[in-house]
Amino acid sequence: MAATIQIHELTTNADTGVDKTSSTVRFKAVASTTSTTVDANDPLVVPGAGTNYSYVKKLRAYMSAAPNTNISNMRWYSDGSSGFGTGVACTAKNLGTTFGTHYNTAMSGGSSLFGYTSGSPINGDGTDTGPFVPADNTTYIGDIIELQISVASTASNGALSAETLTLAWDEI
Repeated sequence: MAATIQIHELTTNADTGVDKTSSTVRFKAVASTTSTTVDANDPLVVPGAGTNYSYVKKLRAYMSAAPNTNISNMRWYSDGSSGFGTGVACTAKNLGTTFGTHYNTAMSGGSSLFGYTSGSPINGDGTDTGPFVPADNTTYIGDIIELQISVASTASNGALSAETLTLAWDEI
């Protein structure tokens, strides 16, 4: 039987999260360390000068149904094209398995999410390496991916369209 892997938004540590596989992750201007609520509260605003940063969001793969043999080569990527418009960016990086803190200052060591494509993805199991086997069922697997939105004073006001982040893996 094929594995079922969910994408979880982590809330308070590397092993606590909420299934967001077919859902939305909302970036906010307040620390929502335990809130995965998708609503219009605490939006990011266009600053008069400089840049505003969202609090970071952390995502991790969760095995909810085991593979027959194993899965490996986990990778995260975008379609390579931002629909956010001028002045809005999304930065991403692999945290390994160390949860870290929630913060709203510029992410250190990250790169544009839209630079990660199917041909050049974020390595999703560089620290917590596969293969992941049936014994890993109902556990978090792979590395934590951290994301942050930045809004510069050059951005336009208004709601943004959604973007898609893809998690892929090899399975035998």
